[in-house]
Amino acid sequence: MTASWPVALAVFLAGAGILGGYHFDMRYLTALPAWLPGAAFIATLCSASVLTVAIIRSALQLITRPFRRRAREKWQAQHIAALDDLPEPEAFLLAWAVANKTKVFSAPYFNPHTKALVAKGFLSIPPGNHRTDEMPFAVPDYIWDVLKEQLQEADIGQLRGLRPFDRRW
Repeated sequence: MTASWPVALAVFLAGAGILGGYHFDMRYLTALPAWLPGAAFIATLCSASVLTVAIIRSALQLITRPFRRRAREKWQAQHIAALDDLPEPEAFLLAWAVANKTKVFSAPYFNPHTKALVAKGFLSIPPGNHRTDEMPFAVPDYIWDVLKEQLQEADIGQLRGLRPFDRRW
């Protein structure tokens, strides 16, 4: 029942048109096979059920949208609060990204600090093919905005131009 609703709508309209034509005895339908009304009826019923499910799903998504948005905002607030509990190397890495204005940066995949930040949800790995020595890491938008705001007053100028993945830290 998760078929494409535009296709189901096209089948429904075509079937309803054929059934309507047979109901009103249109002359051009006499050349069509005798089994066509039965097939059109079955196709119309099936497509109507797909359309009904699509309408119900859309209505439920519309009804639950505010609840899902509030739950997402609550989760993001808790996640942002966890920024204060980060160990110093992980906080340094996020501050370095903000200081260098690089929301997406590449680093070794097996770096323990980037792995920890990915596990905690403060970094993500964009989809695609990557190499383990140059894996792209992205800071989520809501985390990036909070970091920029928090570090606006901080003295992070000394972090500009550093290359934290060229040495052990």
